[in-house]
Amino acid sequence: MGALPEQAANDLLLHVGERLSVRVQSEQGHTDDLVGILLPTGQLETKAGVRTFDPEHVVAWRIVKPPRGTGVPMSQRILDIESASSELWAPTHQERTPRWHLRAAGGYTRRANSMIPIAPPWESKSWSGSSLDADLAEADRFYQAHDLPTIITLPMPLYEELAAILIAREWKLVLDISVMVRIDRNSVDESANAHLGQIEISTTPDASWMVAHGRALGNEGHSVLTSGTPRFLSYVIDGEVVGTARVGFARQWSALGAVRVNPKHRRKGIARALVERAINVAQDQGFPFMLLQVDCDNDAAITLYKSLGFTHHHRNIYLSRD
Repeated sequence: MGALPEQAANDLLLHVGERLSVRVQSEQGHTDDLVGILLPTGQLETKAGVRTFDPEHVVAWRIVKPPRGTGVPMSQRILDIESASSELWAPTHQERTPRWHLRAAGGYTRRANSMIPIAPPWESKSWSGSSLDADLAEADRFYQAHDLPTIITLPMPLYEELAAILIAREWKLVLDISVMVRIDRNSVDESANAHLGQIEISTTPDASWMVAHGRALGNEGHSVLTSGTPRFLSYVIDGEVVGTARVGFARQWSALGAVRVNPKHRRKGIARALVERAINVAQDQGFPFMLLQVDCDNDAAITLYKSLGFTHHHRNIYLSRD
């Protein structure tokens, strides 16, 4: 077991979903060795159940590598993130089948209006043939009832084989998304262009925030936007909201989204200031795990997020018949 690095708590958090052996020292000086999967809560799922420990009392730890080829840790992390994301941008209508989560919300956001697998690929032997036909027919009925097209979200590389099957059936890629995560208990310094304006935070999006957000919602869209007990950030200059961001909370995850800046005020560091504040809002609420989604082609945004500690976790592709 290796000696604990200087940034032990944060180093451990980088290994959510992996099997770890952790040595914890009690205040009385006794040590206890725990072995299990590190959960997003910072706990270990051991054979004896979920165990809680204080990262400050960890004296040594190591990764226990799984048998070659299983890929379970990464797969489990993807499934956990996607499940939390469905709560962070919650659909207004949903159904669960043995293999799929069907989601609809009046068309507001792709995530809340697409179907996503919930059965791990290694647990289902029926992703093709007549079983897939039946699944898609059921999904078509659901989405037609909500006047929406059937769109499929596939976390990659977990569902590569299913993606290949659908593409062979002439389903088309309509969106390629990078899911990025920041696993860090540290806040960030808020120094970016504070002199330009001020950031206001509220628990509901007011009219000024909505105008700056620039998207029509309707009742269902408003429900999606306000799911996950969110905070709404407004960057205000001379009384005008020129930038927005949203951070929501579910389980042990926070989610950053709705980062938008008025074109007239871009390249002034406003987006950075909003993201910095959003990170610190999440930290203040006790959420060191933050996720976001960004178009894989949005190099400027990806560069910004990387500079603030986000790393690419996995891709989500969206497939449609049209």
